[in-house]
Amino acid sequence: MPVDVKERKRLYRLVNRLHRENGEKVTSYAAFLMSIQEKEDREELRIIEERTDAPTIPWEVVERELGL
Repeated sequence: MPVDVKERKRLYRLVNRLHRENGEKVTSYAAFLMSIQEKEDREELRIIEERTDAPTIPWEVVERELGL
């Protein structure tokens, strides 16, 4: 999910105001979270590729079965 430029600038200002030690902790934690997200993304892509040829159910059938 792309981050808005204004949100990036706001986050940069917040991190920039931290003491160096805390800034390093935040940076390290952010890198950790990004690595988890990348791992999850790779896993989701693997599952999508694995199921590319799987049969699908038309939306109209899903709507009818769920009573939507």
